[in-house]
Amino acid sequence: MITIFTPTYNRADKLTRVYRSLLVQSNNDFEWLIVDDGSVDMTESVVEKFDKTKFDIRYYKQQNGGKHRAYNRALKIARGEYFLCLDSDDWLVEQAVEEIIHFTNKKKENFILAYKENENRVRLSNGFPDGIEKIDLFDLNDKYHCNGEFTIIFRTEYAKRFPFPVFQGENFITESVVYDRMASNEKVALLPKVITICEYQEEGLSNNLNYIMKENPAGYCLYFMQRIDLQKTLIQRMVMAGKYQCFGFLAGKQKSIYIGKYSILVRQTKLLGFLFLLYYKTLRGF
Repeated sequence: MITIFTPTYNRADKLTRVYRSLLVQSNNDFEWLIVDDGSVDMTESVVEKFDKTKFDIRYYKQQNGGKHRAYNRALKIARGEYFLCLDSDDWLVEQAVEEIIHFTNKKKENFILAYKENENRVRLSNGFPDGIEKIDLFDLNDKYHCNGEFTIIFRTEYAKRFPFPVFQGENFITESVVYDRMASNEKVALLPKVITICEYQEEGLSNNLNYIMKENPAGYCLYFMQRIDLQKTLIQRMVMAGKYQCFGFLAGKQKSIYIGKYSILVRQTKLLGFLFLLYYKTLRGF
């Protein structure tokens, strides 16, 4: 069985479309787990009207704390062997569940990438390299230039090893923090099928990135810290270390402490971090 997890916040108008995409699945071996992150719209009443006889629907509401807290909660209570996060502005293609089950029945992979398209059915990433079934995620990005947005599927027990870090007073952390940790431990299996369709939201992450980074410095400090060891060149490591120092200044007592193999380099980038801080304050509106 698959757990399809939908985190939602004031998206009552979008959930019905998600629900309809689940109704038409060619395989119903899944549960739909909805975690409401403190919505103040009609989300709860919309969910109550869904027919729960077609497949299992579980709804939980929590105090607003961000998608990452909703994700952590969902992982703890997920019943499926595999776990797919389906945002409230995304929906599944009709064969999605069947494709995932067919793929995972052949081999029990922990970390799977599949394709995602936008509402105009344009794929949101480059194609996977021919003849490769499993690959290091960083090689996929850097060596084969396969970048973009993907559908990501986890084996639930594996994903439980990598919960999102939580920082007091912060309601966002980039998903790359978890994906980088997973990718450092496991190659990704490639499923060259479209699984999800997404709708671009004007109020989404890309349009609010400066505000989000400003309000969540500890999370970004951790993200840049993890990225230091992943870089291929000295210049790239210096840039990541400088941004780590910058967001460390902003994070204060919640700053993550770097203990990797480039500690000397990191200590030498405090001035660079200060310059990044000036950049973010003067040009990015911090």
